[in-house]
Amino acid sequence: MDVQKKAEELAEAIMNSPEYQRMVSARAKVNQHQAARVMLRDFQKKQLELQQKQMEGQDITPQEEEQLQNLFGVISINPYIRELFEAEFAFSGLMLQVNDALARVLDFPEEEEGSEGPKLEVPKKRILIPGQDL
Repeated sequence: MDVQKKAEELAEAIMNSPEYQRMVSARAKVNQHQAARVMLRDFQKKQLELQQKQMEGQDITPQEEEQLQNLFGVISINPYIRELFEAEFAFSGLMLQVNDALARVLDFPEEEEGSEGPKLEVPKKRILIPGQDL
């Protein structure tokens, strides 16, 4: 069994899924409407600025969080952008299911308590994602 071939088959199945097709269609509709495209671009630019600020260890002010949340509320009124966000959310759910299925089948062994291997730390700062409560 060729792993690369199976991965390509999985990618093709994902591309043929309703969730992926919906997301592609929603992106195309946003790109066809200049106002929606500009609104989304401006939101993503602001979101990226705040994410970079967080990654540099700077605090996000409540005013900046509120400004981004308000901007999200405004652009979500646009039906093309709202459909894109909903389609992206549905596609993320599909990808989480795929990832969970792989993790279950691979069944990675749990690390023994007291082992000296590297440990993952949960970040204290949040990354700003549309629809996420700030």
